[in-house]
Amino acid sequence: MNARSAALKALCDVDEGMNLKEALGKIFEKDDLPDEERSLANELTFGTLRHQEEIDEIANSTYNGDFVSLDSQLRNVLRIAIYQYLFLDRIPIYAIVNEAVNFGRSMKERGLINAVLRGVIRNQKIHALRIPRAWVFKKIIDVYHVDGEKIIDSFKIRPTPYIRINRLKSSVDNVMRKLAASGLEYRKANWFDEFKSVNRLGNIINSPLMKDGCISIHDEAQGLVCHLVAPQPGETVVDLCAAPGSKTTCMAELMSNSGMLVAVDINEVRMKMVIENVLRLGVNIVRPVIADGRHYKIEGIDKVLVDAPCSNSGVIAKRPEVKERVNAKVIKRLARLQYELIVNAATFLKVGGTLIYSTCSILPQENEEVIQTFLESHRHFTVEHAKEFTPVGDTYLKVLPGEYHTDGIFAARLKKIAEPS
Repeated sequence: MNARSAALKALCDVDEGMNLKEALGKIFEKDDLPDEERSLANELTFGTLRHQEEIDEIANSTYNGDFVSLDSQLRNVLRIAIYQYLFLDRIPIYAIVNEAVNFGRSMKERGLINAVLRGVIRNQKIHALRIPRAWVFKKIIDVYHVDGEKIIDSFKIRPTPYIRINRLKSSVDNVMRKLAASGLEYRKANWFDEFKSVNRLGNIINSPLMKDGCISIHDEAQGLVCHLVAPQPGETVVDLCAAPGSKTTCMAELMSNSGMLVAVDINEVRMKMVIENVLRLGVNIVRPVIADGRHYKIEGIDKVLVDAPCSNSGVIAKRPEVKERVNAKVIKRLARLQYELIVNAATFLKVGGTLIYSTCSILPQENEEVIQTFLESHRHFTVEHAKEFTPVGDTYLKVLPGEYHTDGIFAARLKKIAEPS
């Protein structure tokens, strides 16, 4: 298997409803592709999905029929080839056409692929973007009148990867020296010394520094949420939706591995990822619990983080399949789940304790509106302004996609000031 066949299989799996990262992960686990082939497979799949709307418009303009009615494999062969033609200048045009034609399963399919691609190549005036049809894009433009188009454009740019240095294992300076000695390039991040931005993750993932637990892959905006929690050594903290464990372990590092951190998640398979991360990073204060966060019970907690399941509308650059799956009905269901999680989490806290609610959504229905609804029925909670705890933010912590080359995120910090009346 090469990069293009891996990308084709992954995109077909996405058409069947699979998460793109999961689809690629299964392929990479089964087939030991070289780093360059993995990198290209990632580029082809994520890039094709990011630009799928305009690619389908272009294909439809040159195909004598209904392009979307073609079977999944044929559709995705053409999508990948058009993406390569439009956005990957380093690949010769003849190679793009030949590779795509080779995926044809019959003479008829090979002829169709050749005809459509040559039609695209002859018509180089079809690069202009169309008005977005995806519900989530329309919603973003409705909410962000000034920045909406800029946000959508940011989803088409390859995300900047970040790593987090584990100060339980070594100092930041020491790990930086080891990164440099290993030939692994990094740059200063936006806010925190323990975070660094990198160009590619392939070499990082397979490095001894990763395997030894000196570094983790963690977006710096997600790290902002952990700093908003501001967990202190010796405290008892609950991470209510913990998997895969990036925030759990980040908070444990901020606590200097002192106190107790209860990591709760409903999914047993994903909880194994938390445990793997905890063991790799040398964290020993985490207590894993498999439970539904809406019904789990515990008392006397200092802080609870509810990093709630959401639409992922702030990370469409990483999760391009989201734009086809999110609609008003999905948002309504998610907002109900988010509210139920935050209401139950509020019962964990002692007076003076803090609840931090976060998502990687940028839609108000999942963010400000959830918080407002909660505060209306929980008068014994008050908002603590994010700007008192993090280098960006105001009342709430909010980072828009493309603003700092990080994930788009939202978080609110709420303090319990009395027992409920």
